[in-house]
Amino acid sequence: MTINIDIVSEVELHEPVLMAAWPGMGHVALKAYVYLYEALRAQNLAFVEEPEFFRLPGINIQDGLVQATLLPQSGFYYWKHPGGSGDILFFVGDQQPVAGKEYQLAEALLTFAGSLGVKRVITVAAMPTAINHYQDSRVWVTATHEELLSELSPYCDQVLREGQISGMNGLLLGVAKQMGMEGFCFLGEIPFYTTEIENPKASKAVLDVLIKVLGLEISLGELEELANQTEKEIDHYLLELQQREQEEEKQTEDQDGPVTVH
Repeated sequence: MTINIDIVSEVELHEPVLMAAWPGMGHVALKAYVYLYEALRAQNLAFVEEPEFFRLPGINIQDGLVQATLLPQSGFYYWKHPGGSGDILFFVGDQQPVAGKEYQLAEALLTFAGSLGVKRVITVAAMPTAINHYQDSRVWVTATHEELLSELSPYCDQVLREGQISGMNGLLLGVAKQMGMEGFCFLGEIPFYTTEIENPKASKAVLDVLIKVLGLEISLGELEELANQTEKEIDHYLLELQQREQEEEKQTEDQDGPVTVH
């Protein structure tokens, strides 16, 4: 099955890199790339809309009425470097594809990117560790080739020598290497207890490194402010979780009755 890529504008890119992201733990990748392409004011290039690749979670209801079903929409965006080199091709996916369709989607996206001159792929992911949500997020790196890893490791805190990156944020690099491209992934640390909570601090940590590598000048002030707000929200979340656990324990004790010791 071929994937329909609806091209909305024609453009020639000079030495572009592909920066692709999908939802993942802490929304680290998606938050980072959406922030970056909005800051650069990237332009629409193409959209990908394939019903067989995505699972619809349900329907939305507003004012008592069922709303029309909308498929998750993924898109390509481009930014041309004002200096004439180092253009960026973004791909942002609203949703991870259904199981069994990942390789086919990755291959189609990389084929399209390759037709625009892309030879290097950059992804981002989360790295759950034992840090707390007030600690700075360190940035880890892994790459498709040893030479590239040596080039990037001075910018990062740690090299991911062993492990696994789940989902499309990881798989895309493996397919890229198989297709003769090079690439790397920056992983931002998040507390292991916040994998389901958006973590802009980790997204900012990744972007701090990425803009140095790419030689970009982008203000991350808004992302830093959001990170500070999120710290307080996590405090509130943990407090609610603790209270809920205490209530559940009390209910269990009430149901079991008093314990008699002889």
